[in-house]
Amino acid sequence: MMKTLFKTFAIIGLMSAATAVNAQDKLIKLAELPKTAQEFIKKHNATGDISYIKMEDDFFSKKSFEVKLKDGSEFEFDKNGAWKEVDMKHNKAVPSTLVPSAISAYITKSFPQNNIVKISKKSNKYEVELANGLDLEFDGKGKFIRIDD
Repeated sequence: MMKTLFKTFAIIGLMSAATAVNAQDKLIKLAELPKTAQEFIKKHNATGDISYIKMEDDFFSKKSFEVKLKDGSEFEFDKNGAWKEVDMKHNKAVPSTLVPSAISAYITKSFPQNNIVKISKKSNKYEVELANGLDLEFDGKGKFIRIDD
């Protein structure tokens, strides 16, 4: 019984170690990003402001990319280069072209004088953080769902 238990834990340990070795973050250059992500960065005039670009390739999840700017702002992209999250770190507003018009209209009406400083796009919803610290959740069509805690 004890030998079987020991073997089981040894196998689990080896699998965990193999997974950790397989999960890698790698610094890359702008030219190594998917074209869609490169175009996004160029469109938002961030090419000269890049601090680093990291490719995250985890064993159990899909490849993704993180671009960190010198001012602390971050862009996250999926394996194809589509943006998943834009976080301006309270430095400035998220580019308005990224915000669906329904969300923008809701923010303008309900929270005037507040910029969107972070936006995350999931498969069927958007999460938005305002400059005042409020986190809001919207459905995929931009309809307000709730204030997130």
